[in-house]
Amino acid sequence: MDLGSLPIAHRLLSSADEDEEVFPMSLSVCRDCGLTQIDNPIDPEVLYRSYNYNFSSWKAEPHLESELDSIFAYGPFRSAFEIGCNEGLFLDELRNRGIDACVGVEPNPVSGELARERGFQVFGSMISPEVCTAAIEINGRFDLVVSRQVIEHVLDLDSFFACIDMLLDEDGLLFLDMPDFGPSLQVADCSVLWEEHVSYFSEPVIKRLLDQKGFETMELHRYNFGGGSMAVLARRRSGPTAGRASESGDDGALDLARSLGARSDRYRQRLTEALSGARGQGAQVVLYGVGLRGCMVANGLSLGEYIDFAIDDQPEKHGKYMPGARLEIRPVLSLNDGEGPVVVLLAVANENEEKVAAALKDRLTRPLTIVSLCGPRDFWQDLDNLKALQ
Repeated sequence: MDLGSLPIAHRLLSSADEDEEVFPMSLSVCRDCGLTQIDNPIDPEVLYRSYNYNFSSWKAEPHLESELDSIFAYGPFRSAFEIGCNEGLFLDELRNRGIDACVGVEPNPVSGELARERGFQVFGSMISPEVCTAAIEINGRFDLVVSRQVIEHVLDLDSFFACIDMLLDEDGLLFLDMPDFGPSLQVADCSVLWEEHVSYFSEPVIKRLLDQKGFETMELHRYNFGGGSMAVLARRRSGPTAGRASESGDDGALDLARSLGARSDRYRQRLTEALSGARGQGAQVVLYGVGLRGCMVANGLSLGEYIDFAIDDQPEKHGKYMPGARLEIRPVLSLNDGEGPVVVLLAVANENEEKVAAALKDRLTRPLTIVSLCGPRDFWQDLDNLKALQ
């Protein structure tokens, strides 16, 4: 799947004619295991330049207690190591549930320092054999290794699992959570593709990977978080460490991944025809949400010419312009400045769509049509809503 050259999603522009860097965005799928990956990931030194990442505290995690309950069903634990501990919120939860030795690694100096202020030992770098050796010398090997919303960013999965193997005690528990690519594959949703996410995991893909690395998947849970996520608990397998990939099931994920580009092209054609028709009938088209999903769907599907402007709830973004599409970002209430019908394209996480739609209907005085752009919702059905305007 080749989406051409795209800008970095988090780099908003100060003006519509500001220069910006663009990078190739193409993906390939492995014929053997079904793993989908970005072909040429952006150098992390470039990608995260002048970027203070996202803190865990910036986003509500309603599934947090469920994840903790799943982990501690296999406890108690003496020690825990978190890869990518951010500002230490999850380590805090582990400590509150009785784990004495909680250690982390976090490359972002700002959030890493916040975790240290909570009283945790935190290594300020990417995970590496050197970090693992230093942590083990102080604490011994760990009963629990945790990594949440990290593995999808990892450039070298072999090295990542080699570090897990170093850190984890022979009878220890591994807990990983990550975006669930499976539902997005079902509906050909390109909004989940992001330059920071190098690898894309569906259930059969992560099970195969764990199998190849000598782990047995004990539990897998799905959550309505960030457009869909899944969490896996695993332990080392006592028997053969490979050759069971076919037993984890396929559910057609490989064929779906192979056809993602073609299906996404069909969706773009139908959507742009519908938007052109709505504008021909006098409707204004506005994009709601200028985060990573809004940026990807606008640029990956080349929707900029069909959209009048963008709106967002965050005041600090108002008056700026989206990268790539160069749409001006305005406050939500600016929608009431126009006349006639308005089509709002929602590019927000599915768990927030109902709340956003209700607020729009409450606050707007214009005829309103709402169309979702993001999976795992079946957004193809929303195209029918646009036909009412034509």
